Amino acid sequence: MQYKKYECNTYNIYTIKTDRFKSCVVSVIFRDNIKEKNTLSYIAMLKSVMCDSNKTYKKHRDTVIRSEELYNANFYTSSNRLGNSFAFELGTEFINPFYVKEKNYLDEVISYNFDMILNPNVENDEFDLKVFNKVKENILTNIERIHESGPKYSIKRALHNMDSDSITSYYLNKEDINNITPSKLYKKYKEIIDNSICDIYVIGDLDMDDVVSIIKKKFNPKMVKTRELELYADNKKNKKLREFKETDKFIQANLVCGFNIDTLNEDEKIAMKLFIEIAAGGMNSKLYQKLRVDNSLCYSLSPLYYKYDNLILLHVSFDEINYDKATKLIDKALKEMKKGEISEEEFDRAKKSLQFSFKVAKDSISSVLDNYIFYNLKEVPLLEDYEEKLSKIIIDDVVKVANKVTPNFVYLLGKGDEE
Repeated sequence: MQYKKYECNTYNIYTIKTDRFKSCVVSVIFRDNIKEKNTLSYIAMLKSVMCDSNKTYKKHRDTVIRSEELYNANFYTSSNRLGNSFAFELGTEFINPFYVKEKNYLDEVISYNFDMILNPNVENDEFDLKVFNKVKENILTNIERIHESGPKYSIKRALHNMDSDSITSYYLNKEDINNITPSKLYKKYKEIIDNSICDIYVIGDLDMDDVVSIIKKKFNPKMVKTRELELYADNKKNKKLREFKETDKFIQANLVCGFNIDTLNEDEKIAMKLFIEIAAGGMNSKLYQKLRVDNSLCYSLSPLYYKYDNLILLHVSFDEINYDKATKLIDKALKEMKKGEISEEEFDRAKKSLQFSFKVAKDSISSVLDNYIFYNLKEVPLLEDYEEKLSKIIIDDVVKVANKVTPNFVYLLGKGDEE
């Protein structure tokens, strides 16, 4: 894969030339610090509203037809919260022009991408009301549905109890969504498009000089944006482990354990992946063996790595009668790893698992693209360098990062009485 950076007046274009895939992607990413938590609610609305239609294709059916005319080019949106900042991505995946007869196909598909981004379905500074209401209703329904899932709801409640003021604990809520209007949404759209730092990524077997030339003609923002982004959220540590207990109407009880992580350098971030894999990465992990195989205490367990919040969460579905024993075994496993009680077999198995995941990622156009994005944020090595860096990690490195993990809280969502 050939990586290249093109510096434009007000944004940069990063390209990955590769013949590994038959499709290509043009991705436009807007990033900024989160000044108000409800910005995440606005972005959630924009993600769906902007995929539905625009001024050129006023009905969703029109966008579908245009997509089919462009050989099923897929305009998509996504967003991520990175600590105290957001990344709002709008892009198009399309077939390599090599397989298309039309000579102007590349120009047309890039035009389609920027038309969807820059010409939203707006009249009188308001998003189309019909589309707005449809999206709003879907989001409100999804907010209600989170209470249908014990694991999802317990994680939401655990983070709220940990620190309700932290950006980490923010979930979409009905109040924030209901406060958004079509005019407010358009104002937020303009704010994001006009003021956010912008980067463009292109991947595929393309003449990248040609692609960059086309993009420059379609996209020419005038404001230069440079600022430091707050990639990491600060979640306070506690001298004493905190316990929270609530009840609700679920078939199984849910346990969530939260752990703070000290600041990590690049190599330590790779070692942290190994730590999580050894601790809770599958049926052979320490915690699975202790909780399920040896003691039959849980139905399932899964780790969640909130990298930009310096947090690890461990979710366990279990019978709450086993609460004391389960929490003691989790604490015991962590202390063992801090003391270096990690076998060569556990270590090698975790390494092979990560190596396999890196190989799989190389065969995914979205994974390769995401890797390059975070590489440019100085957060990860390129995929092709991962294996070499991983091979240099030893057990002592895992022990070192294990000692950077500190228990923060234990949250129990127990079974309440049925109505």
